[in-house]
Amino acid sequence: MTVSCHRRIQALWCNEEESNAWVWLSGAGWRKLDDRNRDACTNLLAVAALAKGRNSEVMVHEELRGDTWFITEIYDFSHGVTLAAREVNFSVSECTFGWTAAFLQQGTHITARIQLNPDGDVSAALLEEVKVRWKRGIENKWSYRFACCERPNCTSTCALTFEVQWTSEKPHLVVRVMRGGGRSNLGLWHTDDSGDVASHEFGHLLGHPDE
Repeated sequence: MTVSCHRRIQALWCNEEESNAWVWLSGAGWRKLDDRNRDACTNLLAVAALAKGRNSEVMVHEELRGDTWFITEIYDFSHGVTLAAREVNFSVSECTFGWTAAFLQQGTHITARIQLNPDGDVSAALLEEVKVRWKRGIENKWSYRFACCERPNCTSTCALTFEVQWTSEKPHLVVRVMRGGGRSNLGLWHTDDSGDVASHEFGHLLGHPDE
């Protein structure tokens, strides 16, 4: 069971099928409401609709079943209060290497703005392909792996979630994109790199060394 904190319900979707209701959870995407019990699903949908209407922050319990995330509980309205976002940056060194870790943190949600500068032989279509591969690899590898308490003696830890934004506006990291394969590093990625390789390099942006 995973607890996600400081979320917002931004969209709702359902159809005529029994217990087939979904919500768009900020920083996470589409989540299905628990479908094991019709009444429970109906109650969750009512709470989700209320939260969306109020634009309230919520805390949710999530559960991964197969490839689908389900919301089993929604609670802890804060009636629109938003945690302040803060830019984080600090120097990191390892052996003879040094770099700057940088990201935006808002509660338990971490956002990294990354600017990709493709070489001339990297087509627009290929760049879009690697963006999808790398974003999925990074966010899936890092999100919901760690948790923390936001206040003393808390009873539920909140999962850390991570988001990649490809942008040239105030980037935390600028990456050269080279066609083909090769040895990548924090500032140089290759189009053949898997999501796992991208998630490794992303770890450096968070401040983690290789060893």
